[in-house]
Amino acid sequence: MTDPEPSLPLRVQLLADGGLLATFGDRIDVALSRRIIALVARLETRQLLGIVDLVPSYTTLLVIIDPITADVPAIETAIRDLWVETGATTLPGVPSGREIVIPVLYGGQHGLDLAEVAAHTGLSPAEVIARHAGSEYVIGALGFAPGFAYLIGLPPKLATPRRGTPRTAVPAGSVGIGGNQTGVYALPTPGGWSLIGRTPLRLFQPEHAEPFRLRAGDTVRFEPIDQARFAELAAAEAAPPPASVVDHIRPATFRVVAGGLQTTVQDLGRPGRGRFGVSPGGAADRGALIAANRLAGNRDDDAELEITLRGPHLRVLRPCRVALAGADLGARINDRPLAPGTATAVYPGDDIRFEPATSHSGARAYLAVRGGFDVPVVMGSRATDLTAGIGGWRGRALQAGDLLPVGDATPATGDQTAPTPALRPAQWIAGHEHEPHIIRVVRGPQADRFPESTWRSFLKETFTVSSQSNRLGLRLDGPPLMPIESADIVSEGIITGAIQVTNSGQPIVMLPARATIGGYAKIATVIATDLDLLGQVKPGDRLRFAEVSTADAFRVARDGERTEPRTWREMMAVIDEFGRHDLATLDLTLPAQRVRLRLHRG
Repeated sequence: MTDPEPSLPLRVQLLADGGLLATFGDRIDVALSRRIIALVARLETRQLLGIVDLVPSYTTLLVIIDPITADVPAIETAIRDLWVETGATTLPGVPSGREIVIPVLYGGQHGLDLAEVAAHTGLSPAEVIARHAGSEYVIGALGFAPGFAYLIGLPPKLATPRRGTPRTAVPAGSVGIGGNQTGVYALPTPGGWSLIGRTPLRLFQPEHAEPFRLRAGDTVRFEPIDQARFAELAAAEAAPPPASVVDHIRPATFRVVAGGLQTTVQDLGRPGRGRFGVSPGGAADRGALIAANRLAGNRDDDAELEITLRGPHLRVLRPCRVALAGADLGARINDRPLAPGTATAVYPGDDIRFEPATSHSGARAYLAVRGGFDVPVVMGSRATDLTAGIGGWRGRALQAGDLLPVGDATPATGDQTAPTPALRPAQWIAGHEHEPHIIRVVRGPQADRFPESTWRSFLKETFTVSSQSNRLGLRLDGPPLMPIESADIVSEGIITGAIQVTNSGQPIVMLPARATIGGYAKIATVIATDLDLLGQVKPGDRLRFAEVSTADAFRVARDGERTEPRTWREMMAVIDEFGRHDLATLDLTLPAQRVRLRLHRG
């Protein structure tokens, strides 16, 4: 392996307290991509404390960290030292990429845009096929969605602009061209690339021990096939039926009478698979999920229901113990309220409903049951990934008629110290629906792409959460944050809390179900302590951003200041709460107002 001599020196940037972004070059290059992949393999052998995931892309490596346990200087030193090592011509212990042949039926119903690509390039459809299939490609990264491969090596003559209007659904297996890139859609997802063919191979097989057919660093060739061969391979590749293995093992404890707006089974997600395009996912408000599990007597990571805005109607079929945390969405057991922060027994025939409320204390409630919801474990987690269609109850939100089993109660282990319930994010919001919520941020990796006046506007102005927001991210309406030139960048890894800005100037705050790689500039990163609050804001809520230092972000995460108030009213409420408890001292900070207080008893 030769050194690609990138035009930029190695740069390592902290992304608030959630990760490090190492940048090795400024252009897409096969040698550079292979060297970054080799660096990932070397870092894995070090087993450095606090690394949650490694997400390579064309010119960068994102290292996602646990802000409490990570030794950041040691991680940065390892990146720099191992980058020098990977410049050697041989790398013992680093696996070489495989050679993969992907059969493709070009044109027709599977390649709806082949004629348009031919017209744009001035070639005949047959020449487009010959050039596309006659080239060799290297997988620079997996991202966007599980198993989606970004391929390097498209002949320049075949470069075709993305479609003006993206399709709302592209079939799995579709082969497309977008700009100077080509790739294969591993899942049915929206997409704006021009489709020239389709493979019958399933590139993402979550039921397998090895779910991904492709890996970064592999060499890929496309082989043209005819309709008969396509049908033969498609039959052999048929996915198993979605029936849950627990359907015939455990009797159901709940019947879903109505599913609500979006009720999904969630746990703490499936971190560590970002290099394959799998988002960490899991609960949008992790602290609330943990609180509900502890109230129910579960382990922190047991599966429960995440209930968004309008809750479901559940019929109890077997006696059990349930607990609720997070937002107050009007939960009731028969005719009596079930308030967040409480647990109770329920019995066959009981109904759990969520009555519409005139106002909510947040966006999401979490309903735990003793033993946890017993849905299949997929890739290490029971969490529902709506994009990939995996996990939870058959990979989707609950619907009327679903039958939910519950697992055996397992004694909780480890640190089960309950978080302070009075100041969970949903309670921060309660009573302050008409006030902007203050979110603390650190400047992002592309903050220099925006003029200083835009940064000041970002901190000064108030933004409103758009109705287009979802579990992937919060779209914000407000003054546009226009970059100096373009918001487009070479695609790189994204962490939860990253604030991307589109070319129209709209900021999007990434939530846990986000994509793993993106190509927009990121103006700021939300600190880890405030991520749960993002999971509780809802369309129409207003946000303001307050800049803090990276050092402050780590200090807050490590000192456990998860109850820090956001407004003067909340500060007075905390002071009042302080008077009721046997605490010697209490430190309070209002970052937006730059106020810091220390209270002493006596």
